[in-house]
Amino acid sequence: MQTRCPQCLAVHPLEADRAEGEDGSFHCPECSANFDAHAHLTDAEPDIDAAATVADEPPEDQGELFGPRPRPPQPAAPSFVHRRIRIPRPPQWRWWLASLALLILLLAIRPIADRDRLARDPDWRPSLQRICGTLGCTLRPWHELSAFEVTARDVRPHPSAKGALLITVTFRNNAAFAQAWPLLELTMSDLNGRDIGMRRFRPQEYLGSATKATLIAPGQSANATLEVVDPGRDAVAFAFEFR
Repeated sequence: MQTRCPQCLAVHPLEADRAEGEDGSFHCPECSANFDAHAHLTDAEPDIDAAATVADEPPEDQGELFGPRPRPPQPAAPSFVHRRIRIPRPPQWRWWLASLALLILLLAIRPIADRDRLARDPDWRPSLQRICGTLGCTLRPWHELSAFEVTARDVRPHPSAKGALLITVTFRNNAAFAQAWPLLELTMSDLNGRDIGMRRFRPQEYLGSATKATLIAPGQSANATLEVVDPGRDAVAFAFEFR
């Protein structure tokens, strides 16, 4: 047996002793109302799902309170955020001009950096001489020993030193460029071709004070004077080499 609360219409089971007793007062646990349970008896079962649905639905006048909350207004972005910053670019022709200037500079530096090797090439050397004459750089002297040629020689007893020989050699630089003065090597041999004496003379020794130039010009001839100990009659051949 059940009783229905006249205040909230909630249906509650009624105990048998209370339903049959004289005191029918009942306290509704839902709305805390006190009423006469005998006067509101009912056979209806309590609708738990409906009561829960009704309890979960918000009142009509509070629909906006349970709806989606509006977002707070966002502050406006500064004007410079939307402004496009344009970086000035140089004209295209300036890039091409700079690239061309860099290429010319590299082509000019390369021969200078490798000038020692290129200076040994007779085709490159005149150009390098002009470049170094302008820039103040130096080139190694031309080195072509095969271009030295002995044009005259003379061997005789020394006029003032007993037991010595006075040898005069004339040679010419047939190279196309000036060369450093070479070492002059004298070799003496006997009738069988065996070497019996050899000596190398530096430019200061065979030139003396004849010249102060460090290079012998192309086509230039020079006279070398050598003073050596007389090896005797065994020395029948005298050979000259440039080192």
